[in-house]
Amino acid sequence: MRARLVFSIVALCVMLSGCSLANKSGSAQPTGGAPAPVESKFMYYNFPDVRVPTEMKADESEMFVHGMGNKQTGVLVFSGNVDFMSLTNAMITTMQQDGWELRFQFASPRTLLLFIKPTRFAIVNITDTSSFSTDLEIWVSPRPEQDSMMSEKPLPFIDMPKSSSMNTPRPQTSVAPVSNMPTEEGLDS
Repeated sequence: MRARLVFSIVALCVMLSGCSLANKSGSAQPTGGAPAPVESKFMYYNFPDVRVPTEMKADESEMFVHGMGNKQTGVLVFSGNVDFMSLTNAMITTMQQDGWELRFQFASPRTLLLFIKPTRFAIVNITDTSSFSTDLEIWVSPRPEQDSMMSEKPLPFIDMPKSSSMNTPRPQTSVAPVSNMPTEEGLDS
């Protein structure tokens, strides 16, 4: 009796593993049909190169976007019940896949990420507001032109004009003699 039970279990396992191998090889898939579309876990909003997880809900009242193309600027605001660290890692990965270069990362209960492209920069602010909610803000702006006023230039050296008061010698002041009388500590005499 015991040998039959062991044999039945082994035979059942072999049959089940054979079925799963057949599905992996593709023989059980219908032929001639298009593959089923894979549902994306990320969605593009107002910027064509900034993706956000679909679990995040947009806060339209806090969002604004102005301009077009590379001159487009604005902020996208989202919140959702997602893991804080998973969202941080997902934003780093998707931004880099979309051609952004991570230049700065500050991680704490509020994480700041700075990404750049040749013509734009993006700041991603992720805040862990509670155990049930995480907020996401994405600020995108064009980078200043190379010859604009915002580029770093050394300040010119300014010569101080020499005035007549600077050339006159200072009068010598006399120093009061020091007394040998004891004073209380902490009080000025």
